[in-house]
Amino acid sequence: MNGFAIDTHMPIASAASRWGRRIGEIALFLVIVGSFYQKSKAGESQPVPYDLLLIGCMALFFLLGLKLPRGMAWPALLWGLVLIGYILGGVSAPYMDLVQDALTVSGYQVCAFIFFSSFVYEDPGRRLPLLLNAWAIGGVIVSVIAIAAYFDVMPNADDYLAMGRATGTFNDPNVFGPFLIPPTIYLAQRLSMARSMRALLLAPGVGVLLLGVFLSFSRGAWGSLVLSSAVFLGLTLATSKSARQSMRLIVSAAVMGVLVVGMLAAALSTPQVQALFKERAMLVQDYDVGEQGRFESQKRAFVKTLENPLGLGPNQWAKLNRLDTHNVYLHVLVAGGFLSGLSFIGFVLLTLRRGWRTSFVAGPGQEYLIVAYACVVGHMAEAFIIDIENWRHIYLLFGMIWGVILARKAGGGTRPGSLAHNSRQR
Repeated sequence: MNGFAIDTHMPIASAASRWGRRIGEIALFLVIVGSFYQKSKAGESQPVPYDLLLIGCMALFFLLGLKLPRGMAWPALLWGLVLIGYILGGVSAPYMDLVQDALTVSGYQVCAFIFFSSFVYEDPGRRLPLLLNAWAIGGVIVSVIAIAAYFDVMPNADDYLAMGRATGTFNDPNVFGPFLIPPTIYLAQRLSMARSMRALLLAPGVGVLLLGVFLSFSRGAWGSLVLSSAVFLGLTLATSKSARQSMRLIVSAAVMGVLVVGMLAAALSTPQVQALFKERAMLVQDYDVGEQGRFESQKRAFVKTLENPLGLGPNQWAKLNRLDTHNVYLHVLVAGGFLSGLSFIGFVLLTLRRGWRTSFVAGPGQEYLIVAYACVVGHMAEAFIIDIENWRHIYLLFGMIWGVILARKAGGGTRPGSLAHNSRQR
């Protein structure tokens, strides 16, 4: 039995199945490109086109025979306990409609995580760059929209801004900024590995993405980008196979630093940008402190959890307190009690521990795993100051990491019965 719990002597997949999966990969590529559009009505929990199309892709791949890796049991169990905690906490919740919405969204996100893990597991070396290339295209598109709107060189520019900050086709600049971090680091990695001058065509894409992150004026996104870049640089140097590769990475990092400084200098020459940067660069904002500040709200949330160890139910605290926790760990804890909170923390720690160890194991997709892992570290650090539970792209990152973890555990990067394996057998 292999990692899919199917017979290793099974017949090679039919030509129809192989073509079906190729079509599915193209469809999923386009869906990930389209993930840059995440606008919905403010204050309402509703699917965007990406959600509906992703559900269709998930159904297609499972119909074509995509199986769950055997090692998926532990991460799936931890997410299952999070959802059970939400249900127990929501039994007596005053706003039951919000509980139902939250359970639907969380259930979908967990299914997306499991799907991406299974998808990557089949062939990490081929499917990780497929997903990251699509993400990079989507990131550049939304960055161009956001930059054009910020500098008012497109119609209806205000639709792509919020409080003077760029949002692009997102509702919140604090989600828009972090969405751009993985494609930024991925394209920077591609540049550092370049073997021809053609790769320099990626440089404008990196510049556009960096400017998009900057114009989101999200302190969390800025910090996450710095931390993710540091983790990426450290892991890549630690796993470098030659002194030449290490030197190229260092030179690329230096060039990127110059690019960032030049871009910031150009942007800050605009009075509009300069004024907002000074305001956002302050470590503590007015809404962080005081009786109604986020820090006091977090204290109240933790005390409330001690009084209600089963939790209040998802989406209840923000309604009762009139201010959310702005901390995903407290958010999950107050929603589903200690069962959800400890299970979520357990999943994060397990992901970080096993992802770290797997980053040092050579194999297909290792360099792309490092990109995803570095970004998850940055996101989970940012999660101390913002709730990221419903960010769609975090589940894609989790899926990328766990797909490689389980593929390595099963003994390689390409599973028997996968599309790539079958194509080599012909």
